[in-house]
Amino acid sequence: MKVFFVTISDAQNIGNWSGTYYYIAKSLMEQGVEIEYIDNLQSLSHKNLKFRLLYLFYNKIFKKNHEKYEGFYEPANLRFIAKQVEKKLKNKKGGIVFSPGTIPIAYLKTDKPIVFWTDATFAVMKDYYLDFVGLNKRTIKNSNRYEKQSIEKASLAIYSSTWAAESAINDYGANPEKVKVISYGANIECKRTESDILNNNKEKSKNICKLLFVGQEWERKGADAAVRVAEELNKNNINSELYIVGCTPPDNLQLPEFIKVKGFIKKSEKEGENLMNKLYNQSHFFILPTLAECTPIVFSEANSFGLPVITTNTGGISSIIKNDINGRMFGENMDVSSAVSYISDIFKNFDKYQKYSLKAFREYQDRLNWQSSATKCLSYMKDLKS
Repeated sequence: MKVFFVTISDAQNIGNWSGTYYYIAKSLMEQGVEIEYIDNLQSLSHKNLKFRLLYLFYNKIFKKNHEKYEGFYEPANLRFIAKQVEKKLKNKKGGIVFSPGTIPIAYLKTDKPIVFWTDATFAVMKDYYLDFVGLNKRTIKNSNRYEKQSIEKASLAIYSSTWAAESAINDYGANPEKVKVISYGANIECKRTESDILNNNKEKSKNICKLLFVGQEWERKGADAAVRVAEELNKNNINSELYIVGCTPPDNLQLPEFIKVKGFIKKSEKEGENLMNKLYNQSHFFILPTLAECTPIVFSEANSFGLPVITTNTGGISSIIKNDINGRMFGENMDVSSAVSYISDIFKNFDKYQKYSLKAFREYQDRLNWQSSATKCLSYMKDLKS
């Protein structure tokens, strides 16, 4: 099977989009797919005089109720992006156009089947993520337009969660028959076995419960709630440490010694990869009390180390976390006392912890890895006529 892999940024750079583009392409190639990259697509929105004038008009002159205008989603810009794809597809025989996003294919004209695999629709992101709060009417109209067109053009619309898939159907009228749900995998290399998980757990501290938090946005990812969980565990005589990776606390926030802030770690480099592996291996639980989330790949990564996940039930998380199997969701807002009781009960009983750890690892093995996800993807794509 030949696939034209379309992305705006460099799909072969493991540092882009946390490595998701890279791992999707890699997993498809490992299944025997021939990949031809169409990436590094240019945008008009910051160079074009019309867009600059629109930006000044909406964001400076006619700024209403702090609404934001985003020129990137203008049809003229998305057509400009699509034209670059069309040019590279010209005279190419057969194949399927595949994109891990809907933007590059919204205005694409081609007779080839189009497939996308993404984690959200514009409808679910609007007023959910901070970047999508307070958009003006023109931006909302343009965004809904490109989303609907992408879904209509696609022969296959794959989403990483039921939350996003249902939005495609309910908000944009997608044909349910072409909408599929396939989980994302873990953006790390994993050769661990159940024996490795069991043996590593035996080496973990039995006196200090170690929690691992990985996220680049302190507020949205719920770092404050994670800190409160660690504080309450210690108050309840469960000696605990919380390791925070990816972000730093606000300048005015004083943290106790058992909160270990590691900052940003570049896991694409060997030194960073080794440090992350060490943190995962020594930790007992992964905690991310996030306020808004599509499909956190870090959950799959945590499960690959046998870490049960402590999180919230928001966005697409319920398609990843199964309560008491590979973690536990505590409502849309983290119930700190319930989380503390849950962690304490498991941590105090090593046999129970081993059981939960193995269940988490098996979820990674069964469905939260790129190999199984790519296999499902190909099973849907094989019937498309190219």
